[in-house]
Amino acid sequence: MTGEAGNEEGVLPVACNLPGPEGAERRREVAEALSGGVLRVDELEDGYAFGFPGDAEWAERLVGFISFERVCCPFFAFELAFEPGGGPIVLRVRGPEGAKQFVEAELTALRVR
Repeated sequence: MTGEAGNEEGVLPVACNLPGPEGAERRREVAEALSGGVLRVDELEDGYAFGFPGDAEWAERLVGFISFERVCCPFFAFELAFEPGGGPIVLRVRGPEGAKQFVEAELTALRVR
């Protein structure tokens, strides 16, 4: 029996659904939207964790980012953690084998403040 993604293991392929110019434009938009807000980057075994300011504006930006990315890159798992006392928002981006390298290649434009 095949999995949801149509392969034998049910694992989604690590590939963006926006190839070519559309994908390049999306990468630029993501870099602009998230750039300058990254407070820290932590490497995880299967991805990365990014710390952002803990205000409502960043919460909305990050939810919007996740909503879009779930469509174009369905292999990622996203987690948002809101630290107590208005502390940072932590975005964890994880995935199957190869996803971590995908994040490294795609999100290198993000600058840590």
